[in-house]
Amino acid sequence: MLILFVTNLISLHMKKNTLFSILGILLLFLPAHAKNLSANLNFSTFYSPTSGTYVETYLSVNAQTVHYVLNENNLFQASIEVLMIFRQEEKISTFRKYELKSPEVADTSVIDFNFLDVQRIPLPAGKYTFEIKITDLHNAGKVFRGEVPLEIYFNPDTVVVSGIQLVETYRKTIDENMLSKHGYDLVPRVSNFFSPDLNKFIAYFEIYNTDKAVGQGQKFLSLIYIANHESGYKLPEFSKIRRMDAQPIIIQFNEFDITRLPSGNYDLTVEVRDRENKLLALNTIFFQRSNPGFIPDFLSLDSSGAGSGFAQRIKNSDSLRQVIKSFRPIAADYEKNFIDLGLKNAPVEVMQAYVYSFWKNRSESDPESAFQRYMEQVKKVQALFGTRYLKGYDTDRGRVYLQYGPPDAINENPFDAGAISTLSDNEINRGVGGSVPYQIWHYYQIKNQRNRFFVFYNPHLVPGGYVLLHSDVQGELYNPMWQSELRRRPIEDIDAGNPLSNPNR
Repeated sequence: MLILFVTNLISLHMKKNTLFSILGILLLFLPAHAKNLSANLNFSTFYSPTSGTYVETYLSVNAQTVHYVLNENNLFQASIEVLMIFRQEEKISTFRKYELKSPEVADTSVIDFNFLDVQRIPLPAGKYTFEIKITDLHNAGKVFRGEVPLEIYFNPDTVVVSGIQLVETYRKTIDENMLSKHGYDLVPRVSNFFSPDLNKFIAYFEIYNTDKAVGQGQKFLSLIYIANHESGYKLPEFSKIRRMDAQPIIIQFNEFDITRLPSGNYDLTVEVRDRENKLLALNTIFFQRSNPGFIPDFLSLDSSGAGSGFAQRIKNSDSLRQVIKSFRPIAADYEKNFIDLGLKNAPVEVMQAYVYSFWKNRSESDPESAFQRYMEQVKKVQALFGTRYLKGYDTDRGRVYLQYGPPDAINENPFDAGAISTLSDNEINRGVGGSVPYQIWHYYQIKNQRNRFFVFYNPHLVPGGYVLLHSDVQGELYNPMWQSELRRRPIEDIDAGNPLSNPNR
């Protein structure tokens, strides 16, 4: 199995100064507060037989958030400077620096558009740090920076799947332009968030070297499907299989009507399989859907076995509620709606049906075994992380354990002895200097993400009171300032209320 063209996506939120890290493409989001520059930048990676592997970047600038000046045509125009640097360790492999001008406007009070730029940058296969700097040239005080790891892999003798590019629209090329690729003009979609008014999902990708792996002209299968990010459940309504002829390069557009896709976190996955159904390559892109107007009825999925199966053996209403609450770490958003809003007054029969449907969606052939395996993990999490205040599955560590499994390694840091060794006893008691207890959980592999971390800390020094501070896993809290937040807080600064509540959640 090959995982190709793995890249990252980050979203920079100026208000909280945190980064949101996910896998697939880079998204640098700079919200517009008091004319701060707002721009989306994403990238994907591809291969060209003539020039090799390359990074394709897509920059969309909110024209309302840049500063305009009169130009020689007596019209208003904005200009930003973009600097992209690709490093391997401390060495700069390549960079691109350019100026991007907005369209000319006569009246800056009626601006309601974005302006777009696409760059294609040759970059050999390897691991990089991608740094981005954007400057408003007419408002030089506004400079924004971000960086994200980038890995490009290509093997000419095996099947590979390119980066998956989200697309707004596409059409056949009439006149070659910056949006043209393989005979099509692709208007990129720079955000992986689909709001309620967006009901079309278009993805573009390329498949390489199937002629070498399965033979020129031989058949292979291309599978494209949407799965819930937390549970991995594949949605049958959003799945396509294509039987294709092997060629050196194959381009594919895939469209889904997502009108009936519930709110939640999802992965679009592309698999390439041979005639024996052996997996040859895959790639995945993460996206988010907001669709509050559509909440599927979980009972309509399949409740036929609830009356006679394992769920019916749980008859006590309080026990059923506790069991269902423990599902939350792995539940889809629409499933969480029932847990959060509908569980309190639900009758026993409805809760039994929910339990059955929940696990039938995850293991159609044997939902009871899947349920039992998960409940064993819930017991383990309770023993490891349960406190006086919270069930184990309600703690941050318990949630991560249930969602991703046990970490491969844990680095335990009860306190920073070196930092507090020079302090007096009185200073230590007042929380001056040093660090609060924290743990770093290391996962060698989470889906197609490699070498990922979670940082939990105990800001109030409460037994078992660890909360999530930072992670580089897609969809998790990313906080580039996490190390500075480990400093011990003075006792008088501790907030009242639940000492285990996470202010960053």
